[in-house]
Amino acid sequence: MAGSSSFTQHAAEDEADIIPRDIRFGILGNATRHWYDGDIIKTVMADGLSIFLPEGERYFIRSLKHYASKLTDRELAAEINGYAVQEAFHTREHEDYNKAMASLGYDVEEMEKPVRFALGVAKNPLHRLAVTCAIEHLTATLSTVTLRRPDLLESAAAPYRRLWMWHALEEIEHKAVALDVLKAVTPDLPGWKRYLLRVSAMNATVIPFLLIFLRNTRLYARTDGVKTGVRFWLRFIWVVFFAPGFWRRCMPLVLKYYLPGFDPKNSDDAELVRKGRAWLYQEMPPAAAAAPAG
Repeated sequence: MAGSSSFTQHAAEDEADIIPRDIRFGILGNATRHWYDGDIIKTVMADGLSIFLPEGERYFIRSLKHYASKLTDRELAAEINGYAVQEAFHTREHEDYNKAMASLGYDVEEMEKPVRFALGVAKNPLHRLAVTCAIEHLTATLSTVTLRRPDLLESAAAPYRRLWMWHALEEIEHKAVALDVLKAVTPDLPGWKRYLLRVSAMNATVIPFLLIFLRNTRLYARTDGVKTGVRFWLRFIWVVFFAPGFWRRCMPLVLKYYLPGFDPKNSDDAELVRKGRAWLYQEMPPAAAAAPAG
């Protein structure tokens, strides 16, 4: 099996627990072009997201760790620690993932450059925290769709399918931490100002990140010798909005962030987390997952 792990399943796990799982998926040793149904557009939807993740996850860890020692709520401080360990494992696996893309000839360094620039724009710690809240909501949205419809990844190569399901589960487990920290460190900020802060950060994030994603899609296709003309983009629109419609499925959840009273904990994800954990433990049971990668 292409993966190794030190995680164990505990019968007493609570759905609210943030559980770091040290799993190695062996993507670099199993680098596969068009691993998702043999389809370049379906594959770039995931590969293009991975380009953002190592830099993004280091950014998230720094943003929350900045406030950890300032919190009086020690339970929330402990959640930041669990969050940071999960994100550190995600960083490691997506660095491997991106090296696998580079080994296939994709110019990962060129695709990562605008990501580093975009994440370097906000200098104020509070603004960086608000950006983290926005991106965490986007990743939680993608993760919710993934866990609700695991069948969407049935035709994907096993190491990639397992990695994305694992990542989705852990994003759901820690999806409320960043916003909880934002609320905790702005107790004297009027609610309407906190709302404007997080919504402005979402607007300032989602538009440039979408442009970077589309730019990187062109670079990715060029490596495969695929022309990104009208026909390519029409099929891209078909895949993201219609069949299987990744972005269409995400849009209602993304828009909830703009509700004044939005709280990720208002959504009951307990059943989704249980199903995600059951899928992971069935697909990668501890004894099997401890086998050497290959």
